[in-house]
Amino acid sequence: FSYFINNSINMLNKIEGDISINLSAVDIEDKYIRNLLLSYFSFDKETASRIVLELLEDESFENFELTKSFIHDIKRYGVKIAIDDFGSGYSNFERLLDFEPDIIKIDGSLIKNIHEDKFSRSIVETIQLFASKIGVKTVAEFVSCKEIFDIVNEIGIDYSQGYYIGKPLSAQELLG
Repeated sequence: FSYFINNSINMLNKIEGDISINLSAVDIEDKYIRNLLLSYFSFDKETASRIVLELLEDESFENFELTKSFIHDIKRYGVKIAIDDFGSGYSNFERLLDFEPDIIKIDGSLIKNIHEDKFSRSIVETIQLFASKIGVKTVAEFVSCKEIFDIVNEIGIDYSQGYYIGKPLSAQELLG
């Protein structure tokens, strides 16, 4: 894990913008990983403020108090928190209370058919309205065509992610 973090931070120093790192419940509950991240963030607050930790939602969050405490600690350094795949699986509004995210990534299962499914659109509109009321940015995952892109912009989603925006790139391709 430390190799991955080192590479991520090295990449961050070579690009403009932020970088996202996915964390599972198992990662957060691992004392070594928590301490490693806290030491990185406390050492360089400027770099820390360009990092988004995406919390992967699953059923394995066992120690909510530990997770909430860790999130509170890292946010002191400017690290942003994103709830990944919001609207599917185990992600829910209770997690928003627990984790106080800066970003909600709306699950691709709600976005991919938004141009054909009024129910999906209504759910996404509700999530966006709620997010704007609490001051949280939103990301639409799985934006695969202009029609979907236009709809998520019309709804007011802050950011789009998917093949319409660009395909995933390796570090070598990114640095070109």
